[in-house]
Amino acid sequence: MERRSLAMLVALSLAMPAGAMGGPAEPTRASSGVPDEPPRFSGQLAMRHVRRLAERIGPRVRATRGERRAARYVARQLESYGYRTRTRTFPVDGGRSRNVVGWWPGAEPYPLIVGGHVDSVPGSPGANDNASGIAVMLEAARVIAGLEPAGLVRFVAFGSEELGADGSHHAGSSAFVRGLGRGGRRELAGMMSVDMVADGRPLLVTTAGIGPDLLARIAANRLRREGVAVARRTTCDCSDNGPFERAGIPAASVWSGDEPDHHQPTDTIENLFRRDLFRSGRALRAFVLSVDDALLARLRRA
Repeated sequence: MERRSLAMLVALSLAMPAGAMGGPAEPTRASSGVPDEPPRFSGQLAMRHVRRLAERIGPRVRATRGERRAARYVARQLESYGYRTRTRTFPVDGGRSRNVVGWWPGAEPYPLIVGGHVDSVPGSPGANDNASGIAVMLEAARVIAGLEPAGLVRFVAFGSEELGADGSHHAGSSAFVRGLGRGGRRELAGMMSVDMVADGRPLLVTTAGIGPDLLARIAANRLRREGVAVARRTTCDCSDNGPFERAGIPAASVWSGDEPDHHQPTDTIENLFRRDLFRSGRALRAFVLSVDDALLARLRRA
């Protein structure tokens, strides 16, 4: 999570041939014939994702081999759950970074985006920032696979959220928003960023204070009803929700708060809190299961 002012506060459109959204043009619903009870969030699987990203792959600096390996891992996981994926590259720092987009076959073309950044800063394994967010996102994708919400949510692993040598940050989410085109930006329902969610309580539902805060208000209220301790905050332009907010799209971020290992070599598995990771995973599971047509329509009216 790129935070130049933390101390102050603690792709192409689907209307085009091969869109950044990565999916089909016809909105239908996810398949039926699935169990009545959705799968539970698995802390074991989430920790497996964190270990793969933070230990086996390690630092995932933008436009490097580490980031490419992490993007491939996310794509393979989403495909194993039944999603289709597309990887879109974009230029940064004299190289190429990438976004991985996953969608359920026949999904809504401009749904709610749930995403997190896959990169880390140089020298940091990025266990909390942001292997934790990617792990929780992947678990949410597994939970709703084949259920109706899968047709209303699109999962994105963004590259190059962290500040780069060229002075840019949130480059992957910015490229995604640009790729939507004017029509796609009007139609996209909203975006939820999952960034640094395994070290701190309560769970924070934040916005950058730039765009509509409707999604943040709805998400916080729904999580409270599920018994999750949450607080609302307005932060700096700190995560991948920022470019969506700047485009006028309702967007928010879930975050567990500032912590001492942020952007340090000590951002390791040993220094994150599994109970907080599991809390965040259960919270995102509850939220994505609650996504329905009425929510998308309400967000589009914001």
